[in-house]
Amino acid sequence: MFLTREDGMILGPVCWLLGKIFNWIYMFVGFVGSHMGFTYVNLSVCVILFTFVLRGALFPLYFKQQRSSKIMSFIQPEIAKATKKYKGKTDQESVMKQQQETQKIQKKYGVSMASGCLTSLIQLPIFYGLYRVIQNIPAYVPSMTKTYGKIVEILSTKTDYVKAISDVAGESKVSTVTMALKQMGDDPTKNQIIDVLDKFSKNDWDKLIANLDLTGNADLASYVDQFHNMNQFLFGLNIADAPGWKLSIALIVPIASALLQFLQTKISMKSSQNSNMDSNQQTANNMMKGMMYYMPVMSLIFCITLPIAIGLYWIVGSVIMIISQLIVDAYYNHQDKDELLAKCAEKAAKKQAKKKNPDKKSFYERMMDAQNGNTSTDTVSYTHLRAHETPEHL
Repeated sequence: MFLTREDGMILGPVCWLLGKIFNWIYMFVGFVGSHMGFTYVNLSVCVILFTFVLRGALFPLYFKQQRSSKIMSFIQPEIAKATKKYKGKTDQESVMKQQQETQKIQKKYGVSMASGCLTSLIQLPIFYGLYRVIQNIPAYVPSMTKTYGKIVEILSTKTDYVKAISDVAGESKVSTVTMALKQMGDDPTKNQIIDVLDKFSKNDWDKLIANLDLTGNADLASYVDQFHNMNQFLFGLNIADAPGWKLSIALIVPIASALLQFLQTKISMKSSQNSNMDSNQQTANNMMKGMMYYMPVMSLIFCITLPIAIGLYWIVGSVIMIISQLIVDAYYNHQDKDELLAKCAEKAAKKQAKKKNPDKKSFYERMMDAQNGNTSTDTVSYTHLRAHETPEHL
């Protein structure tokens, strides 16, 4: 059931927190709007503010990722010089030594090829939680749940209201209505009914009200108009609807999302490019080129099949990331590279000195060693000591 909140051990708390944040934003927009003469809360404004809040909270991680990528591009000449002797060699030993040289220089300046992994891993549960919250806004905004409850009470005065809802939903051209209808079943709960009603378009509501002969019910008409206005976006689009695989003005959302995703990846790739790249960096760069085309296509598909609100989040998020990347580039491109790298090396050295075991390899380094069949130094030392232990020691 869409209205049932996510209760998983990981995603449950994420959805709960994001739902709380969205509700606070909803109340804030309602408070400001009431003082400006608005009688309803526009959910598209809430989604935009929601995006700014989430991106703002994650900005330190994004900035660290973008900064690391920029520093990586600055140290490529040094890496290329150190690994020049391994150029063209494909045997395992040469590849392993080249990677060790690269890792050594990266550690010297406190950067890593895996610096962006944390940000990506954190984004996964957040994005899914975001999808759940936006897909099921009434489940996380108590005032909306209460109002939908009043609507169901009015509809339930008609004995065949469930069948009428199912009939209208079955004929609906809104894809999200069809998805919700599959969850409703023959004996639906109140939440399942609300899930379907929340996805109804204005035409769907008009049909339902006419079929149930509730045209003269002023309260129902008021509630329907309220939710219709709340979901309105530019060009009369309903953010609860999915554009779908049909030619309509709604396709502007997934198209804009895909184009901005392409631009974001292109700017990010240009920022990290350097003419002097080792094989590892070249591989990463080739992956980025693939992502430059793969991600926009995925964004296009997702935003066509998911509610417009999700596409709106991606559009605003991409704009924020593009501006952020341009600011980072403008800042570091006007810095003295040698002075900047000296500060990075000094900071990395202090960080290493504070570690209990400075020679202990990072997760990325151990992962690369395992990939090349190279046993870590710690493991070798431990195995060596155990092999020389006497029975008395055991």
